[in-house]
Amino acid sequence: MSLLTEDMKDMKDMKDMKDMKDMKEATVLRFLTCKTEEFDLDLDGEKAPICYQEITTALRQWILPTFEKRMRTLIHKPLCALRDLLVGPRNLIRKRLDKLLDYEVIEAKSNLSYEEQDVANTYRTMNTLLLNELPQFNGLALQMIWSMLGTFSCLHKDLASDMEQLFQSFAQQLPQSSLNPSAFWEWAESAVLEGARRMETLCRSVEDTLNAPFVQPLSPSSQRRLKQLTDKHGSGKIYQVMVTVVGSRDLDLNLARGELVAIISEADTRGDKRRWLVDAGGRRGYAPSSKLIRYHQPTEDPPPSPHLTLPDGVTGIRRHSYTPESRTLTVMSQPCFQVLAAYDFTARGNHEVSMRSGEPVRVLEAHDKRGNPEWSLVQASGGSRGYVPSNYLTIMPMGTGPAGTHKPYC
Repeated sequence: MSLLTEDMKDMKDMKDMKDMKDMKEATVLRFLTCKTEEFDLDLDGEKAPICYQEITTALRQWILPTFEKRMRTLIHKPLCALRDLLVGPRNLIRKRLDKLLDYEVIEAKSNLSYEEQDVANTYRTMNTLLLNELPQFNGLALQMIWSMLGTFSCLHKDLASDMEQLFQSFAQQLPQSSLNPSAFWEWAESAVLEGARRMETLCRSVEDTLNAPFVQPLSPSSQRRLKQLTDKHGSGKIYQVMVTVVGSRDLDLNLARGELVAIISEADTRGDKRRWLVDAGGRRGYAPSSKLIRYHQPTEDPPPSPHLTLPDGVTGIRRHSYTPESRTLTVMSQPCFQVLAAYDFTARGNHEVSMRSGEPVRVLEAHDKRGNPEWSLVQASGGSRGYVPSNYLTIMPMGTGPAGTHKPYC
């Protein structure tokens, strides 16, 4: 049993080292995929960005590829070879354990048959072989692992030396080279925090843009195509093109942004659900499903305004069934959604509220005072409250998170 334990320990050490190597290699590969020199950036007169770009290019084209090649040759290949060598001893140990029970039963007998004697001899031979050879094998395996670990350390030392030499060659050209170490690290920390803040602002801006409902005004010709496609396929099959589509394969369609199509099949002839067969008003072909969004057509006219009965003696004051004192709003736990105005709506009375497309609103009641679901009582982002047509609202996911981490328009 101790032999099996030692063998398993060697396997675990080797696996830990291989996982460490794979993690380093994955980090290097992610960096190598960012090819800054392929972007046409206007950096004339920008000394610091040019230095940073040259440093990145040198890392990507010379230092890190050399490090990756040495890692594969000196660490990855020997580890794989050692892993293959350990398969034989491990299988032999398992066979020995399988035959141990039979041997203990046979050993208790006074007289053995020919077959039983053969089983006992086979077990003794296997056990002797393991006791003599496996400790030596384990010792050599540990030596190989320690040697590879030392090589792994030397590779990182060489990498650090190469990077230090590279940075020193550009350091004198950078404006921060004259700073003392403490001032430099203070500047570096502030620069990183400022960059992170700007990146967070950019991510929020992109997220807001992606979460905003896609509403593309229809031209008269698009209105005619909408009627044609709706009559032929039904309103549930109508989709709108989010971005311009340029066909790259046979039977692919070229579609303009905002164009309307009807879905005929949600897969191509090979079953690929990323290509949908669509009807573009006479033209039929394939379009990428990721660039299509279901088209929600608003009603031409909002439903009749909800009739609100005002108490005697009260005039000109908008009242509704929602009162903050009598009902406590709760913030949804994960997943969280936000309600947005899918279309512009202009209030026609003091009991309605205006909203613009994409504006977040909070639904206070999903019906009017008479229970009519065609109207919803909402609070707009400016704080005003009133009724809007329910089919002018849309729900968009905001991501997941604990309760209270999102803005109140969830």
